[in-house]
Amino acid sequence: MAGPRTTVRNLNRTREKILAAALFEFSARGFAGARVDAIARRARVNKRMLYYCFGAKQDLYREILRRKLAERAEWIESTPDDFAGALAHMYVTGSSDLNFVRLMEWEAIDSGGKRCIVEAERRALFEKAVARLRVLQRKGSIPRGADLTQLFISMLSLALFPLVMPQVIRLIHGMEPTDPRFMRQRANFLRWLGERLAKPPAAARIQSRRSRNSSPRAKAAVRPGQPA
Repeated sequence: MAGPRTTVRNLNRTREKILAAALFEFSARGFAGARVDAIARRARVNKRMLYYCFGAKQDLYREILRRKLAERAEWIESTPDDFAGALAHMYVTGSSDLNFVRLMEWEAIDSGGKRCIVEAERRALFEKAVARLRVLQRKGSIPRGADLTQLFISMLSLALFPLVMPQVIRLIHGMEPTDPRFMRQRANFLRWLGERLAKPPAAARIQSRRSRNSSPRAKAAVRPGQPA
């Protein structure tokens, strides 16, 4: 006869199987298209057990999102202290979970502007990410005048576009975005780009100073007899 600890372990294993099956179904068909009976079949449990472990389909979806948000909170904590490294880190970590990327795509299609499931938790995560950028800005890794909210949106775009539009990457580059060669190239490019966004090349700074000095206002400030 199984003891209490064995029963708990078995229940936990069942829950993990159901969550893995649900993530696959939600990422393949979206929340609206996923069916509880298909999730149960993939997990090799009966529907009654699924309902016992998680309740309704929305409760199962909510649990998946909360776990994913917890993972991403850890990723934010492990973000490098330089902007170039942070940008590449966002891409590399995002590339490691394509099922979640697809799930978010389905959600964008199906939501119709409705309130997101676990919306408050998601907002809190994004605020945490922007706060992390604020730390980098104070350390001088991000230019002082940068709009950090817009910067974070742009970072997401740079990191996730190849994963969201794989057919476009294939047509432009000739590789799948999941090809290790493409992923190395992309990560290296993002580091290169991040270095230049964080600290413009010296030539660009010199040109900027020259442009300011040659402006009509600067010339007007030169007194008669003073060399321009």
